Amino acid sequence: MFVCSWLGQVHAQSPNQPKIAPGPNEPDWSVVLKTRYGLDMYADLANPVETTPEAVAGLFVKAGDGPVTYAPVIALGLETTNRGGWYRVGDGPSHPLKVNTWVYTFKNTTADLENDRNLPPPLQAGSLTQFDPGDAPFGVWVSNDGLNDGGAFTQPAVVKAVNARLAKQPYKAMIYPLKDARTGKVVPNAYLIGWEYSTNDDFQDVVCEIRNVRLVK
Repeated sequence: MFVCSWLGQVHAQSPNQPKIAPGPNEPDWSVVLKTRYGLDMYADLANPVETTPEAVAGLFVKAGDGPVTYAPVIALGLETTNRGGWYRVGDGPSHPLKVNTWVYTFKNTTADLENDRNLPPPLQAGSLTQFDPGDAPFGVWVSNDGLNDGGAFTQPAVVKAVNARLAKQPYKAMIYPLKDARTGKVVPNAYLIGWEYSTNDDFQDVVCEIRNVRLVK
């Protein structure tokens, strides 16, 4: 197991990388990354598709003492109820052991991002943004109740195994080192995740931050 520490590795867009298709009347993922985080969509990507989606790593390990924080910060997908949480690796990719930690029913607008309002999306009562996964590798996931499918996971192999609707293109999480756009400095042991839970691949249905973790390669 190789744990990735971000040292400014540069990735060009590989020919196997799924193409981004900006959503109608929504901010492009590349613009969100650049303006809010100072990130380049491909050069800063920590989990590029170099061969096949199924070969892409998508697990984390806890980086230090205390809980892991995993929370949505932007909601541009469907307004029907969205859910997120973490999972342990089960008996093969078709059996992830899911834990639901937060829920929201909300959709941001382009104006919200331009004016920095209604961010992050309001979570339902009882939602949690911190958990302790122990020392074993784990992944995170999101889903939308309106789609009635298996959800999207940081491991494409799990998406392919549990979500027939997304199996043809199972790479649904673009992972980046979290960067402070004001200073340009990378936040230690923290990542930004752009999620796609449908088939149009705009990768900003749910944007999450995860902290106190390292990405496993």
